[in-house]
Amino acid sequence: MHFKPLFSKDSPLGERFQIVSCSGCSLVQVNPQPTIESVKKYYDDSYFTQRSDRGYDNYYSEKIKTEISRVFRLNLEDLGFFDWESKRKLSEKFPLRSLDIGCAAGYFVDYMKSSGYEAFGIEIADGPVKFARENLGLTIHQENFLDWDKGFSQSFDVITLWATIEHLHQPKETLAKIFKHLKPGGVLILSTCRYGLLAKWMGKDWRYMNVPEHLYYYSLGDLKHSLLSLGYTNPKSFSYGSGMTTKPNQSYLFSISKKIFDVLVKRWNMGDMMVFMASKPNL
Repeated sequence: MHFKPLFSKDSPLGERFQIVSCSGCSLVQVNPQPTIESVKKYYDDSYFTQRSDRGYDNYYSEKIKTEISRVFRLNLEDLGFFDWESKRKLSEKFPLRSLDIGCAAGYFVDYMKSSGYEAFGIEIADGPVKFARENLGLTIHQENFLDWDKGFSQSFDVITLWATIEHLHQPKETLAKIFKHLKPGGVLILSTCRYGLLAKWMGKDWRYMNVPEHLYYYSLGDLKHSLLSLGYTNPKSFSYGSGMTTKPNQSYLFSISKKIFDVLVKRWNMGDMMVFMASKPNL
């Protein structure tokens, strides 16, 4: 496999990483790939409690939970998920089951549980798992999804990867295993940063060019091709995000400009975030 070098970028800890494009498939990625062990130090609890371009300003606050919940509800609506859900509930005799991979503090698991699902989550970071279990009373498995089975083959109606696939060392294997765990007619929903016009223009200064946490950077076409090659059908997608990140004490002009550009890039499908919903075929 051959790679075209794009640029290098230093991590917050001063380690330098190379960003390359695969000559065969054009997928942009970190190369060589850091090991899981070497990346773990970037996910200590400060990632969730100290504001930066890479993490959150107290991920466990009610304010952040409300904002995250608002975004994923909008995403679900734009995908037509609620129409699919209504039909699915009519065709299934038992409560629907969901699994959120990389669930962090379990906000989406909590949402699905409140919507009547038998809801589960998977997360490896200690702090979010503790919060989800103790504060929200959720069923969260703390382990790597690729090492996890629990006898759930073909057991889930909905499996989600919210801003997770870009962090995974084995994304294709993960998508293949998700396919195995979906019931016939079930859906995969995933969101990830999009390597498109905005990313190419900004280069190493792009807001999602976070090394080494983000290992892969997909284009819309890359991800659609991967899903179809693994047997998923009817992939629906949209993009959003103008690249203008909300900041504390931002000016009125910045706020207005961001609203305008956010609307335009979504309408023109040029956003630097993208969301997919794809189905496992019925038997």
